[in-house]
Amino acid sequence: MKELDLPGVIETSDVDFADEFYNPALNVAVEYKRGVGYFTSNWFKFASKGLKGLAENEGTAKWIISPILEEDDWKTLQKGEEAKRSQELYDRLSTMVPNIEEGLEKETRNTIAWMIADGLLDIKIAITGENLSGDFHDKWGIIRDTNNDKIAFHGSQNDSSKGFSNYESYTVFISWASDRELRKLEKHEKRFDSIWDNAKQGIHSISLPDSLALNIAELREDDRPYNEPSESKKLTSAYRWRHQEIAMNKFLENGHGILNMATGTGKTRTSLKILNRLLRQDAVENIVVATQGNDLLDQWHNTLTKNFSADEMWIYQEYGGNHDLGKFLTKNRDKLETLIISYDNLHEAINGDINNKLPRSLLIADEVHNMGSDTRQANLTGGLNIFKHRLGLSATPFDPYDSDRNDFLRDEVGPVVYEFSAEDAIKRGILCETDYTPLFYELSEEDKEEQKAAFGTFKGMKENNPCTLKSQLYIMLAKVRKTSEAKLPVFREHLKNNPDILKDCLIFVETKKYGYKVQKIIHNYTKSYRTYYGEDPEETLNAFSNGDISTLVSSKAISEGIDIKSVENIILFTSNRSKGTTIQRIGRALRTNPDNPGKTANIVDFVVRSDIEGEPENDEVDIPPDKIRYDWLTDLSKVTKKEN
Repeated sequence: MKELDLPGVIETSDVDFADEFYNPALNVAVEYKRGVGYFTSNWFKFASKGLKGLAENEGTAKWIISPILEEDDWKTLQKGEEAKRSQELYDRLSTMVPNIEEGLEKETRNTIAWMIADGLLDIKIAITGENLSGDFHDKWGIIRDTNNDKIAFHGSQNDSSKGFSNYESYTVFISWASDRELRKLEKHEKRFDSIWDNAKQGIHSISLPDSLALNIAELREDDRPYNEPSESKKLTSAYRWRHQEIAMNKFLENGHGILNMATGTGKTRTSLKILNRLLRQDAVENIVVATQGNDLLDQWHNTLTKNFSADEMWIYQEYGGNHDLGKFLTKNRDKLETLIISYDNLHEAINGDINNKLPRSLLIADEVHNMGSDTRQANLTGGLNIFKHRLGLSATPFDPYDSDRNDFLRDEVGPVVYEFSAEDAIKRGILCETDYTPLFYELSEEDKEEQKAAFGTFKGMKENNPCTLKSQLYIMLAKVRKTSEAKLPVFREHLKNNPDILKDCLIFVETKKYGYKVQKIIHNYTKSYRTYYGEDPEETLNAFSNGDISTLVSSKAISEGIDIKSVENIILFTSNRSKGTTIQRIGRALRTNPDNPGKTANIVDFVVRSDIEGEPENDEVDIPPDKIRYDWLTDLSKVTKKEN
């Protein structure tokens, strides 16, 4: 960039801004930040060469623009955060798609569409608020090259075709000229970053709705007009995550139902899309989020706090030591109100709704499979239909061995309206590919005696009640295997040759007692480990998430809903016959990590060899217990990323 030899002030009367400024500067850039009061897509055709060079460099472009709105529309957007749920703003922004499609030549349109699809071009909308009532009217930008040299420019030109024919000027600041010049540049970049991050008083930045970004991305041709960018860039694009828009539309078509989406594919974000659409359509007034476990309930509190301002939403909590249900159930206030509640207390909200707040509320039932326990079925059957909009979220909504639970979820929450499996997500590059390492062992004589006793117990149960579900037998057999000490020497031997599996590692055990035996083995290889069994402090989970702890020995407490992208290794000492719990657990490692785009998840599992090589020991068992899991994980490890 130093070779451009830019003067302190450039004017359109003397300089061709496209050929002598934008295109040469962007052609060597890796980052472009632009804030501009007036923007039309015609600007792209003047700077298309530079943008193509930016893309070739795997660079990114960020635009903060002001929407072109009528005066009446502006009045509806002065509430800041609420603007992102404004139908008026959405309708106006929708014109951007046909403008790009019809107003740009094929090559330029293709470049822009591919940049959005690859996550290289991101656009936010600026809305004034608080102490400001006019337009977002400033025009400035920052360009950075591969040497980390930067230029900033500030002046009068809008991003439009007319801006190139008007008399316009920029004051230009260069980072390598002097400390004084660098400080001026840094101030311009700091205020851009502050607005982009929504940290600037009086200005609210709103992301371009994914649905519009996807419509622009669909305008691209088959061939990318620049080299394929790295995976870390593409992970952020709306196009990579387009299944969320499909899921939202499927739910809205039905009005209620379950999203069966693999762990790590964005169930929470999809539910927020659904919520925003319902709010935009004035279809709901309140929100009820229900799930199981304080960790997950707290995570929902953090998510809503991050996505809604305190001026916009009041949040009430009915779990743990919080008892806000009575406050929530009072008559409606001016703000959007949300109740975060445990499944065990949800029936109390339904029974206490004397002010009829729930019929106009969206129910978000996260990890909805946990709603189906016998007690919860008894409390909630016939009650959930008070919510017109009922959204269930789960990677494993149904249990193949519990038809009553499945029928309850279908009847009370709704059918599965959209499915996006782990296999789908790996092919798309949303989840990472997997390596599967089965460690074979044989049951000890003591284990075999316990297993034989389980068959006898089940036989007696069947004689007393012929309707006894076979799942009862599977639970008893699984318990024998989950606590079998025959796995420990096999693990010890594997660890000798593969000590690296304890890095960023989650070890799942059935009991604390068994976990202690595992700890004695791993203690010889790492001191950077802790346990997390639910009663352990939450700081332990945070330390593991932050990388301060290398290995965590845990149980089901961490299986669901917790987002830790750095996990690479999963060791399964405990596994159920059905793949539901296994999906939840390995999902901790399948999440992609922007800081490690080449990540591969490693799943270490313990498998009884005779389950794979022999026949079932008893006529009650149609398929050996470990074979279902072994076959599925083996098949999963063969799935590879298909989409570029």
